[in-house]
Amino acid sequence: MAIDPISSFSSMRGINSAVRPHSLLPQGDKVSVQRTDARHYGKTDIAKSPDEVAGTFANAMKKAFEQVNDQQVEADEMTQKIVFDPNSVELHEVMIAAEKARISLTFAKTMSDGFIRAYRELTQLR
Repeated sequence: MAIDPISSFSSMRGINSAVRPHSLLPQGDKVSVQRTDARHYGKTDIAKSPDEVAGTFANAMKKAFEQVNDQQVEADEMTQKIVFDPNSVELHEVMIAAEKARISLTFAKTMSDGFIRAYRELTQLR
């Protein structure tokens, strides 16, 4: 006489073999989340067109170059502040702003060189 391990385990635990397994879809408490910051996602039920999400390539490039320019201006302003009024700005903040501006300018130059190279290759297709 062979013993069925599953049925003996079920009978030891008092598990009813007629009970259905749990659903794969979890059912839990629903918690409402409030949007407290403007950077958080708002209502995401409405699908947006790709143009609304990303915009055009020209707008993206313009925005990126404006951000690079803003970082350059901020670094210059902080450098002038530390020269004329050393107690108004911390030295490490000036160095961080200058390094951010340098890195963003280097990256923008590298990207624009790549775009120009790609444009030339596309125009010289044979």
